[in-house]
Amino acid sequence: MLKTARESSVLGGRIGRRRLLRNGGIAGAGLAAVGLVGCGSSQKAGNGAATSTGAAAGKPKTGGKIAVNVTTDPFDWDLSYVGKSIPNGDGQALAYEGLLHFKYGADVKYGDLQVGPKLAEKWENPDAQTFTFHLRPGVKFANLAPVNGRDLTSADVKWTYEYWSRTGAIAAKNLPLAQFAWFFEGMDSIQTPDAQTVVVKFKTPFAPFLSYAAAEYNPIVAHEIFDQYGNLHDHIVGSGPWQLDPTASQKGSRWVWKRNQNYWDAGKPYIDEVDWLVITDASTAINAFNTKQLDWIGRPYSVTPQQAIDLKKSNPTATAYQYPASVPMHLYINTRVAPLNDARVRQAISFAIDRDELVKVVDLGQGNWALAGALPDTFTQSEIKQILGTDIQKSKQLLSAAGFANGVDLEFIVTAAYGEGYLSEAQLLQAQLKKAGINLSLKSIDKDTYSSNKKAGKYTITMTGKDVEGDVDSYLFATFHSASKDNYAGVKDPKLDAMLEAQRREADPAKRLDLVRQAVKYINVEQAYGLALETGTGYEFSRGLKNYAPQFGVRQTPEVDSWLER
Repeated sequence: MLKTARESSVLGGRIGRRRLLRNGGIAGAGLAAVGLVGCGSSQKAGNGAATSTGAAAGKPKTGGKIAVNVTTDPFDWDLSYVGKSIPNGDGQALAYEGLLHFKYGADVKYGDLQVGPKLAEKWENPDAQTFTFHLRPGVKFANLAPVNGRDLTSADVKWTYEYWSRTGAIAAKNLPLAQFAWFFEGMDSIQTPDAQTVVVKFKTPFAPFLSYAAAEYNPIVAHEIFDQYGNLHDHIVGSGPWQLDPTASQKGSRWVWKRNQNYWDAGKPYIDEVDWLVITDASTAINAFNTKQLDWIGRPYSVTPQQAIDLKKSNPTATAYQYPASVPMHLYINTRVAPLNDARVRQAISFAIDRDELVKVVDLGQGNWALAGALPDTFTQSEIKQILGTDIQKSKQLLSAAGFANGVDLEFIVTAAYGEGYLSEAQLLQAQLKKAGINLSLKSIDKDTYSSNKKAGKYTITMTGKDVEGDVDSYLFATFHSASKDNYAGVKDPKLDAMLEAQRREADPAKRLDLVRQAVKYINVEQAYGLALETGTGYEFSRGLKNYAPQFGVRQTPEVDSWLER
C-alpha cells in the first residue's frame, strides 16, 4: 500500500466565489475580510468542512498537560531567515501572537476563513492602502528575561514589522533579506500616533495585507531579545498563551511549553502544559498514539489515508478530524539550468503527469487535481481538467522539438526524511514520466542538504508539499516573482512579474480573482514554470482534547480555547 507524507503542515482553505465576492479585500472595524485567501468555486460536496466527533462539549476545564508529536528538535526561532522548517513555526504559534488571526475552533468549518482580532481588538482599512490597528489594552509579554513582563505597545509592532521587512531602523543593520519580506512589499510607513494605535501605509494598494497581519509567520516580537543577543535565533519570549521552559526541556526527547501566567485573555489558555515529544518517524508516532503516550497526532506527518483507517480501528473512542488539503505536492523545476530553461521541456513534463493515477494511488481516491500557484477553489475541478491533461504523444513531440527525440535525463533530488510515502510518490511520478522518455534519476540526500540545495537553486527538479500563509498570494507571488526569496525555481519573467504585482494591487475581489486566474494559467500552461501534482485529505486524531478542530493557517496545537477531559 502506497503511503504519503508532506514536508509541511497540511494547510489550506476554501472560500466559495460568492463568499469571496461578499467579503472582498476591504473591511471595517473589527469585521475584516480575507482579501483573496482562496478564490473561485467550491469543490465536490463533502470537501468543505472538518469532520469530528465530540470535539466541543460541556464546560471548559482548566489544567492538565497534552503530549503532541514533532519530528525533530526546534533549532531557530527567527523565521525571517530562509531554511527554518518545522517545528520552529509551531513554537512561534504557541509563544507569539499577531495583530490578527484566523478564527478557529470546533464551531468553525475548515477553510471557512475569517480574519479576527488578536493583539489588535479592532481595525479599519477604508482602502487597500492604509491599515489602522487599535491594540488591545493590558497585553503584556511573558514575565521572562530579557523582556520581563512589560506592556506590549505600538512601538513593538513598528519594530517587529520593520524587522520582518528589513526596513526602517533595521535596514541599517544590513541583515539578510527576510524570508517573508513580501508580506510587506510596497510598505511606505508605519506610524504610531499613540501607544495603542498603529497605522501601516503602502505606496500602492496591497490587497493581501490583512491576511498577512493574521499569518502565524508574522507575530509581534520583543526587541529586547535582539538588543541583547543580536538576533532572535535562540530565545523566544512572547505574549502568546504558552512559553518555552528550557529547564524542563531536553534536546532530542521533549520540549515543554508552560501556561503563560501573563496572558491577556483571563483564564486562558485552559491547558497548563504542552509537551512536544520528539519522534522522528510516522510509524513510531502512530504506535505512541496507540499506546497513549501521545494525546494528538497529525501534522507534520500528515497521516495517510490508510493510516487514518487503521487509527480509527485501533482507537474507536479517539476524535478523528478529516479535512481537505488546500495546498498540493508541488513540483519545483529549476528554470536556470538546461534543459529546463526550455519551456517545451517543462511543458513535456506537464503532459506526462497522470494526476488521476496519483489521486487514486497516493490519496486512495480522496484527492483532487491541482494547479501550481493556486488554491483548490481558484478553479473548479472541471476547469482544471480542461487546463491540464495527460498526453504522452504530445509530451514526446515537445521533447523532440526541443532536441530530445531520444528522451532526456534529469536528476530528481529527494530526501528520506519526508517519509516512505513521499518517496513512493516520487517513484510513481518517475514511472509516469518515463513513458514519455523523461528519465528521472532519483538522488536521496539528507534533509538539511536537500533544503539548502533547493533554496540555493542547486538542483534540477524536485517536489515538496507547499506551505501557504493565509492568502493565495503567498503561493503565487512568493513562489514565482523574480524578487521573492522563495522563488526557488529561479523564474525571471517581467510579464509574469507584472501580472503578480497587479493582483496584489487590485482591491476589488472579483477583478483580483480574474488576475490570479490569468497568472495561474500563464504559469502552468504557457510557461510551465512550476507544476502541482495533487491535493489530498488531511487527517488528525486526538484523545481527551475538547473544543479543537484543524483550521487553515493555524499551527497552534492545541488551541488557546481547547481544554482536556480525561
